[in-house]
Parts: sequence; C-alpha cells; structure tokens
Amino acid sequence: MSHTNAREEAIGYLLANQNQHLNHDRNLLVGRCAAFLQEHCGLDADRANVVSLQAIGEIDAKATNVHIDMQRSTSFAVFVVDPCTGVRTAFTAGDLVRIARAEAAQRRGAVH
Repeated sequence: MSHTNAREEAIGYLLANQNQHLNHDRNLLVGRCAAFLQEHCGLDADRANVVSLQAIGEIDAKATNVHIDMQRSTSFAVFVVDPCTGVRTAFTAGDLVRIARAEAAQRRGAVH
C-alpha cells in the first residue's frame, strides 16, 4: 500500500475514533491506529506507528494552523510557528525529550 493511502486510512481511523474514549489518551489512540494499519494496510509495526503519528500531527495542524517551519528546522532544533500570533518558537532536541519525559511522568502519576 502506498504511503498516501496509508496516511488517508490513518486519518480516517483517527477522525472516527478521536472523540471516543481514546480522546484523552493520545498514545492509546496512536497505538490502536497503528494496529489498524498493520491489519488493514499490511504495514509493519514501526511504519504503522510513524504513519499514525504523522496523521495525528496533520489533524492537529489543520485544527490549529500551528506548523513546523521546515526551512529553519534541523535535526537539532525544531521551529514551531503560531500563525495567530506570528510567534516562532524553537525547541532543541533536548527540549523535546525533556517535554516528552515530563508528559510521560505526568501520565504515570495520573494513572496511579
């Protein structure tokens, strides 16, 4: 299956399921979408996960119009643009890891 078709399948799955019980747990939603892509599109687990994450990013970007400035971003710094305010914010790879770790710790704390 082509990347475009898998992406469209992922977007359809996410839109159909994001407002159900999965809405508050993005990791669960992405995991279920990846499993769906493996079963219905024949993707391997890694590719299905990547396509699922890309699709959720696309859905979020369309809803908020916030986007990554690909001309300025590198593998070490990501520039995010908020078109409503015109503010461009840079996150280093280290910043993103710290944010992800803090979010994961917060989720673990909310579960216990």
